[in-house]
Amino acid sequence: MKIPVTQVTLLRLICLTVGSIAFALVTPVGDDITSGELHLAGALFMAAIISLLVRDAAARRQKLFEAVRVELNKIRRIYHLAKNLAAANQKYRTWFTDMHGYVYEYLSSFAGKDFDSYDGFNASFRKLSYHIYTVPDLETKKDEALFQDLLRTASTVAESRQQIKELWDSRLSAYGWTVVLLMTLAFVVTTTMAMSETYASRLSAGLLIATALLAVDLLWETDTLAGEKKDMATRYVDNIGRLELGRRD
Repeated sequence: MKIPVTQVTLLRLICLTVGSIAFALVTPVGDDITSGELHLAGALFMAAIISLLVRDAAARRQKLFEAVRVELNKIRRIYHLAKNLAAANQKYRTWFTDMHGYVYEYLSSFAGKDFDSYDGFNASFRKLSYHIYTVPDLETKKDEALFQDLLRTASTVAESRQQIKELWDSRLSAYGWTVVLLMTLAFVVTTTMAMSETYASRLSAGLLIATALLAVDLLWETDTLAGEKKDMATRYVDNIGRLELGRRD
């Protein structure tokens, strides 16, 4: 799991750590002797829940990136199969020129966007996929073989797009995040109640609170891909250059 570290995320991590320690150093303490046991139980419970959520989010993230890789790979294959058809027979030249335009339109739709806009590109993809069926009458067995491969590839792209949508929509819901934040608040309260007046106790409590907040931040980045949504969309635009090179072959 290679989540990119940007200046914004690094600053946020520093603020969470320093803020947690500062909070623990200045917060008044209580004298409830039972709070330590409650804090331990709460810490173990929260650690287990966050660990499970991060694991699931990491697995979903990996599947999403793999689905995007497959889609882009097959989009390029659609382009090159259509190009081979046009190279074999001039009657397919106009059809391929239109196909080139639809592929370019779909990939360029991601320019300046992030991955939250993925559903908004359905129309562009439909133009591309529907155009495949407008191919002129096939004449040779080679043409038929290329066209059948083209249909299979388009089907794989459609499946990948459906998987991408499902994975993107299956991120932690608003209800789930509300529960996580309430659990975190409860952990902060019990940790504060469990610390004593000593500097060492306050520092330890601050580090524990920072650890909990950093774990929640890791869950946020892994689940929402907040720092990667822009780069994911850019991957589609970057594929245009590779197709343009193929266009000039």
